[in-house]
Amino acid sequence: MTKTLPALLLTGATGYIGRRLAPALQGSWRVFRASRTAAGEGALDLDLADPDSIRRAFDAAVPKAVIHAGAEADPDVCEKNPERARRVNVDAVKTLAALCGASGTRLIHFSTDLVFDGERGWYTEDDRPEPRGVYARGKLASEEAALVRAPGAVVLRVAAVYGRPLGGRLGFIDHLRAKLAAGETAAAFTDQWRTATAADQLPEVAARLLADPDLAGVFHWGGGDRATRFEAAIAFARIMGFDEGLIRPARSADAKFASPRPRDSSLDSSRLAAAIGIAPLTHEAGFRALRGAWG
Repeated sequence: MTKTLPALLLTGATGYIGRRLAPALQGSWRVFRASRTAAGEGALDLDLADPDSIRRAFDAAVPKAVIHAGAEADPDVCEKNPERARRVNVDAVKTLAALCGASGTRLIHFSTDLVFDGERGWYTEDDRPEPRGVYARGKLASEEAALVRAPGAVVLRVAAVYGRPLGGRLGFIDHLRAKLAAGETAAAFTDQWRTATAADQLPEVAARLLADPDLAGVFHWGGGDRATRFEAAIAFARIMGFDEGLIRPARSADAKFASPRPRDSSLDSSRLAAAIGIAPLTHEAGFRALRGAWG
């Protein structure tokens, strides 16, 4: 007799994180991949700006667990269109969390290191968020909605997630690699510190969170070390075999962003690392793993 796998609703399934989670979790869960562009078996149409669309996807999946990886993740886009940012990043979570709470469904909600103001760095889960900008304030509001409306929920804060794009949007590392491969110079900030999250670790982190219902509340999963964008770019060039001299220093303080950026939003991930028994990758280890994956 074939065992029926529990249903998992994955939002943002065609995004940077979702593209990794779906295939990795498929063996233990019956994954319903929900997004505006999901296709194939298990795909559900989902528009996070439409609460009825969220309800239809939830009702179709009848999930035992939900991983909410969907969002409008560009802070500048959110700053320029705050009303849509609120619908997608806050109201959608309120709707989804209420559905989870009413049905006893486990919720894992992805958030960001940008909820901190960046004045100190190495933030723990006990530090008070001080978000700046529409995106950051919305993500904090979404965290609160998840925790209040879906008892037992997990909020997982990640930071500057990097990895192969897998057909999704391009990130900092992808643009950097393209420029270096073409022999072009690339600017990187010397005054902005992050603990970048290795995307390829997230499926294992998510699997361990799903396996332990006693894990609840806010957790951090950044990288194992703190580095400026410039330091990370230099390490990336060296490990990938590109010319480090193509990396030129720049200052985020001189850049013009629509949304403010924290100076140092580095995360301390030791609490979750101890709870699930794995350690976040340093930039060095993460880039070496990435080099092997890229070939």
